[in-house]
Amino acid sequence: MSHVGLGDVVARFDRRAPTYNRNEWHRRSAERLVELLSLKSGDRVLDAGTGTGFAAIAAASQVTRVVGVDVSAAMLEQARRSLDTLGLGNVELVQADATALPQYADGSFDAVMGATVLLYMPVDRALREWRRLLRPGGKVGLSVMRAGSPRASQIFRSCARRLGAEVFDPSAPLGSVASLRAALRTAGFDDITPTEESIEFMPVDLAMAWESNLRSAGHEAAQRLSASDQDKLKSMFLAEMSETLDRDRASLVNAEMLYAVARR
Repeated sequence: MSHVGLGDVVARFDRRAPTYNRNEWHRRSAERLVELLSLKSGDRVLDAGTGTGFAAIAAASQVTRVVGVDVSAAMLEQARRSLDTLGLGNVELVQADATALPQYADGSFDAVMGATVLLYMPVDRALREWRRLLRPGGKVGLSVMRAGSPRASQIFRSCARRLGAEVFDPSAPLGSVASLRAALRTAGFDDITPTEESIEFMPVDLAMAWESNLRSAGHEAAQRLSASDQDKLKSMFLAEMSETLDRDRASLVNAEMLYAVARR
């Protein structure tokens, strides 16, 4: 899978920042990832690609120190507001590329979290950097969407292809237990424990499905459509979403998640 440039990723998430906290499934999957990591009170935790801080906030109530790193200043500003509202003073927010953090020495952290972020990063480079940052025996926790899930993204891609946009499933490279395990092993991790679970989309998640899919990794060709074709795409997408809700609601509201915890 080829990755868009870092500047494009920054611009994408700067645009999404004002509404990103409304993504309830992102919040709940991040909280689940923190649960699976089984953090201890004294742990030093890195939240790589922290965004608006879903995983960092969940970890902050359990540990002494969390560092949340993200390339988007706008996303970090939303995270900062949430931390201030919650009165959490043990989270440090850093604007940086989470795949290259030379300011932190080898073994600086007890745990590294990557909550649905690897589709926006070069996977091998990210995992090797996170392994470097972990102390021996430290843990990495990852979450990804299973390949082909969610149904809303399948609908979006089907509609986009009808308009000539060459879009692809960004979850495909890591969206199976075997591929996730292989990526972790290649990066040097051991004791890999995968977890397969479904997550239910809330009404607010479905309401945001158009914007989320338009701005998703793998869907860049849809963003390059003309304004009139984007309007057509939106109309087609929303119509098929409505039909699917009426015909097979379960397929639309349930998505398949993969989590993995591994040791350095």
